[in-house]
Amino acid sequence: MPDTAAATPTVHSRRTKAVVWLLQGARLGDNQQVLALGAALEARFGWQLVVKQLKFRSGPVPGSDPARGIDHVILDRSDSLTATGEDGWPHIVIAIGRRAAPVARWIRMRAAPYAIHIQLGRFQDPYESVDLLVTTAQYGLPSAPNVLHLSLPMTARKAESLAAAAHSFAPVFAGIPGAPIGVLVGGPSNPITFGAEDGERLLAEALAFADRRQGTLLVATSPRTPPEIVNRLKAGLPAPHRLFPFEAGIGARNPYPALLARCAAFIVTNDSVSMVADAALTGREVRLFELPLIRPRPLWQPSWPLAHWVGRRRNMRLVRGLDADWLDRWFEAEVRRARAQPTRYVPTIMSRLLRERHVARLADPHPPRTDLVPLITQELDMVAARIVALLAERRAAALRDRLRDGGGRFVHAAPREREDQAAMRLQPAE
Repeated sequence: MPDTAAATPTVHSRRTKAVVWLLQGARLGDNQQVLALGAALEARFGWQLVVKQLKFRSGPVPGSDPARGIDHVILDRSDSLTATGEDGWPHIVIAIGRRAAPVARWIRMRAAPYAIHIQLGRFQDPYESVDLLVTTAQYGLPSAPNVLHLSLPMTARKAESLAAAAHSFAPVFAGIPGAPIGVLVGGPSNPITFGAEDGERLLAEALAFADRRQGTLLVATSPRTPPEIVNRLKAGLPAPHRLFPFEAGIGARNPYPALLARCAAFIVTNDSVSMVADAALTGREVRLFELPLIRPRPLWQPSWPLAHWVGRRRNMRLVRGLDADWLDRWFEAEVRRARAQPTRYVPTIMSRLLRERHVARLADPHPPRTDLVPLITQELDMVAARIVALLAERRAAALRDRLRDGGGRFVHAAPREREDQAAMRLQPAE
């Protein structure tokens, strides 16, 4: 159980790698994004990663008071949040989700003023309470100096693991005529619906696409795919096309990574941002199968409080790609102060990807672009550079504090000790 007594932050020398705590919760997709950013920092700088699996109680989540940040954590079922001589306080904490954000604030308070809180995805607290927020379009978060917007969520799928999956499924691919076409099937996700008629339409349009390409469909469903859709695909998908229904807990026998490695093109239902990201980051053609939306409430129908109505209006404008007007800017200012919350709205990011031609509709005669990989790489470099700058600022602040508190002792320190005390800047991995 963490010690709640006041802690003295540790100042690390230049020979000490930055330590990054990766907070993990219950959602696999969220955890993968945290791991992806951690892996990117490790690959670029050789920083030390420490995974912290957390278990949360149901009920209310603490607000932005860092002292209450672990009230909802089941401490005896979670990884230790205690700093020890061997595992000190981190330089950087990466979190995702509203339950992990308070924990990151608590950790930063314990290691203050030197730890850095990086939050991914959605954020529901005052912007001033986080050091860096890295997000994507479906969350509708406004810009700010401490916010970075990415084209797609980060993914932790490594090339070597995809290649290994493809090798293990080689006998399956060996007997497939024509080019394999991956069909990644999600499920209903507000405001997107997925009914029996949509399953029929998906089957017909995917088969027609495969016929035009003289390819073979390899269809993978997900945990959210409705059972009636899975049954319809089983009944209606003729040989040599293959269906791989989702099975929980099958580990290396999961065909999904192998499909990402081997398929020449992809059809993805437009409810799943993560599956679209996985497919697009292969550098191959991605086609969207558009599921119907729940009809939005007309704007002439009032909402209360006013911010809710303005947020609905802003979502519709974001889907159309319109620039912010004065009402949007007012709402965005309220979001930064945590006095309003944008609704997660997947059509926003899908419409943006379509406008920029990174994906194309299934029936579109023109192929989409396939150049997202270098863009995503540059965006990861941008995130890493921002974190490096934050780390340099915090280490400089630590050095200033030590100089102020240490007085003349620092000036008369031995050369090696003085070098260690002054070396607060980032050093790349050897």
